Amino acid sequence: MFVLLMYAAVLAIPLWGIAVVVKLISVAVPGRRPDWGRDLLRWSAGMAAIAAVMVYAIGLGSVQWDASEAESGAGSAPADPCRSLPPGTLDRLAGHEPSYFPLGFDCLLDGGRVVAAHGPYTLFNALAAAFALAAVLLLLAVGFLDEYRARAETKAGRSGDSEAGDSEARA
Repeated sequence: MFVLLMYAAVLAIPLWGIAVVVKLISVAVPGRRPDWGRDLLRWSAGMAAIAAVMVYAIGLGSVQWDASEAESGAGSAPADPCRSLPPGTLDRLAGHEPSYFPLGFDCLLDGGRVVAAHGPYTLFNALAAAFALAAVLLLLAVGFLDEYRARAETKAGRSGDSEAGDSEARA
């Protein structure tokens, strides 16, 4: 099932890229709304969250693909990610264990020792975490921007009231 999600995520990447380019062009074009900065931050947070989900889905599919390949067919043992282990370690290989959170693929050695297999899993974990962190930081920026604007409006309202009161007192 994760492999199907992986294919869907891979097919969605070009659409995601087109949406990002179109949004960047729309920001550069004159005649945008006055609150375009806040909208851009919110939109960017959503796109970063979508990117995190897509990267993680591709990683899930990759882990399941490797696990499925290791369990079927001739030449499937040892598991493909475990084949890059040093020859002395490879001789003691007893099995494998896929990990879906965090993404990874562990090679089980006789004696109970576990060795992390080589693969793109660390990259998928790092990219998903980076995109998720970016989404959270962008949402925090939206909150700070809203707070800043509310305080500026309140301050402008108070200074406008005192100026009106001063001009009435002078008259």
